[in-house]
Amino acid sequence: MVLLESGGFIYDYFVKPIVSPETQGYNLVNTVVYIVLLVIACSIIYFVLRKKVVFDKKFFLALIPYILFGISMRVVMHQIEAGLLILPGIIKTANPLELGFWFFTPGIWILTFALVVVGLLLGTMWKKLNTKRLMAFGIIACILPLIFNLMHFDNTLVFVGTAALIAVVAYGLCQGINRFTKYKILHDSLNLFIVAGQAIDGISSSIAISFFAFSEQHVVSNILLDIHPAVFVIVKLIIAVLICWSLDDYVKENPKRKNLVGFIKVIIAILGFATGLASLFKLGII
Repeated sequence: MVLLESGGFIYDYFVKPIVSPETQGYNLVNTVVYIVLLVIACSIIYFVLRKKVVFDKKFFLALIPYILFGISMRVVMHQIEAGLLILPGIIKTANPLELGFWFFTPGIWILTFALVVVGLLLGTMWKKLNTKRLMAFGIIACILPLIFNLMHFDNTLVFVGTAALIAVVAYGLCQGINRFTKYKILHDSLNLFIVAGQAIDGISSSIAISFFAFSEQHVVSNILLDIHPAVFVIVKLIIAVLICWSLDDYVKENPKRKNLVGFIKVIIAILGFATGLASLFKLGII
């Protein structure tokens, strides 16, 4: 098919960013398509689980092992791309029938999403969700790739230092807002996870790009980083706080939508943690 051949629409916007090291991983076209697919998938999940699951801090914490699985596999991918690691049969490919597809974006996130679905099925076998069962399955999935990456850490000081800076910034910002403004952002602990996720993404990405010659794959992020890495961090944190405030204000006026808002917060927190932790872990393996 012409669309799949070199120079075709699908090849240029979806296949080439996966297989070609010279091409940026994300462009406006595939970014929009991935966002639409994410919204559709999340809508289906919410519709199915809305009466079985309370989307709160416990639910988000139960999903952290799945995030660790996804970012651990992405870090393995980074080592393969950088020539630091060779795994037989694992090469960048856009063919889902080949093993390598599931190690690289977007394949790794499709696989992670599938694991979450399995975990949710196991967790909701008896009507309401058992978050401990959901978390246990995630731990089983993430333990091996996580240990593999930790064993390959050769820049632990940078990793720990960056993690400490992120914790101070995220927690300090939320405490400051909670204490010195009328908006009590910490009344919902999911807000802290949203801010922390964007802090992880912004700070770790800025340090990786500024000091270790990493590159950013996302289109909008590149625009902000080109202005200044600090601008990237500040904008992400401001947007995170505004999102929290807007959602909390919406719940005040529509208390029956609290669980829907909780679900939205969980998704936003996941996106921040997923992209940010991947950059943070890469700092440990330079």
